[in-house]
Amino acid sequence: MEPRFAFAAQFWGDTAVVCRAAEDRPGPVVEQQFGEFATWTQANAFAAKLNEGLDLDPLDVRQIVTSSLLSTACVMQEALNSRSQWRGSCIEVEARAAQLRFVLSELALALTFCRSASFLSGGGPTLRILLNARTALNHSRQFITYFDGDAEDLEGIASETATLDTALQQVTSFLG
Repeated sequence: MEPRFAFAAQFWGDTAVVCRAAEDRPGPVVEQQFGEFATWTQANAFAAKLNEGLDLDPLDVRQIVTSSLLSTACVMQEALNSRSQWRGSCIEVEARAAQLRFVLSELALALTFCRSASFLSGGGPTLRILLNARTALNHSRQFITYFDGDAEDLEGIASETATLDTALQQVTSFLG
């Protein structure tokens, strides 16, 4: 048996939209075909007309939408609960290794940018190169703050971050 569904209005930034909620299924899901409404009241009136066409009274609509919202909450809670089970799993280890490789690659590329910038005479390309290098420096500093891995890996990132910081200062003073 197919689950019952109903329509409801939801805020969407500064506007409102009509969503479809299926009973006991996560949702509600935005129905893009109806577009955006200037106010929640307009979206709600539109949803009410759709629900009338389905022969649903307001209590049925409330039951369907509430069960959909509760199903979403259950899914979110399960995801949060399972997150603690990832601790030390092969997925977490692989994700951490991938992040580490990315940051190290970004630092190496930024260092290359700095070396290249010293051969340029300034202008737009040089500023863009320096901006990319500074962005990599900021990413590595953020990574150091949140990294929860080997001390040796952390020292490697810190060392490369210091090298890039020095290179950026030298290029900036050279071009400055």
